[in-house]
Amino acid sequence: MSLNAPTLATILLVLLGALVSAPVLYKGFSRRGKGVIYEQNFLIQRAPQFSTLVNVVIIVMGFLSANNVVQPSLAQIFSVGGLLSPLVAGLISWVGVALLVSGLVFMIGGWYSLGECFSTDAEVMDGHTVRKTGLLKYVMHPAYSGIIQCLLGSSLAADSVVAALFCVAVVAPLWLNRAKYEESLLLESLGPDYKKYAEELKWRRLVPPFIPIGV
Repeated sequence: MSLNAPTLATILLVLLGALVSAPVLYKGFSRRGKGVIYEQNFLIQRAPQFSTLVNVVIIVMGFLSANNVVQPSLAQIFSVGGLLSPLVAGLISWVGVALLVSGLVFMIGGWYSLGECFSTDAEVMDGHTVRKTGLLKYVMHPAYSGIIQCLLGSSLAADSVVAALFCVAVVAPLWLNRAKYEESLLLESLGPDYKKYAEELKWRRLVPPFIPIGV
């Protein structure tokens, strides 16, 4: 089986990201559920994670379709690359790979920036403080921004309209909702210090303030 260049680039980037993020993810999972304030709500805790996994499955189907691994009748459902000129399909794919690189930087950098305050669930840890280091100097929720960028970038790399729409319409709103919930927790726990931090970043949750559009 011969894979196209954007597919190979995506696989290599994901493997590299998994290797770099393994230590911080291990610590994040070990802290899960141990916070002094923890939310059991499914929409806050599990829905963003489950939707992300569903998006990954759709993206994988997109790459299989783009590389002619699935039946032709299914291929056009998950990847429109075959309907486009090779130049346009390739351009979209490489834009997606570039967005994936940015997403990995935001996601993994965000996890490391949180340090001892990082958990894979939405919660306030014992001794939680306002963090302004690393990527947290530029955006309030770099990891969530990175997850969305990774999924959207991979969707574009696979030329998958279905995956891209699912990311924008389902995954992104769920992570944004979780981000807003975490802010309410931190405002309650950390008070004026966190509010000042948020105001300094103009309440930009996913996109840094120096970019003229975004949330």
